Amino acid sequence: MVFPSWLLQNKGMIPVLLRRLNHILHHPLKVLWICLFFGVASVLLDGSFIHLWRLNRSRQQLEARIDEGQARLKQLEFRIDEAQQPQFIERQARDQFDLVKEGDLIFVFSDDGLESAASR
Repeated sequence: MVFPSWLLQNKGMIPVLLRRLNHILHHPLKVLWICLFFGVASVLLDGSFIHLWRLNRSRQQLEARIDEGQARLKQLEFRIDEAQQPQFIERQARDQFDLVKEGDLIFVFSDDGLESAASR
């Protein structure tokens, strides 16, 4: 093994450090906690945690937009199905273009009659 020079100057510390290291390595729970500590510290210190948090937030926003788009798509599909019905087409022709069916009774009102009645 290679040891740093400061450690070699105090040779009495080497056996003590090796015994402590050996003691720690024989306790898997302690090793787990040490690994978890260094893992969490490395994730927090290099910015990965913040990056993951931002990615998760972006994913949630995209999912919300997808849900809105799917709801809009269902609404438009319903309107397309409705627009293909003959009753809808007939109603739109009557309302927007003032078309009538054969046999319908048409009333025509003159504005002149209202003006002459108002002037009396």
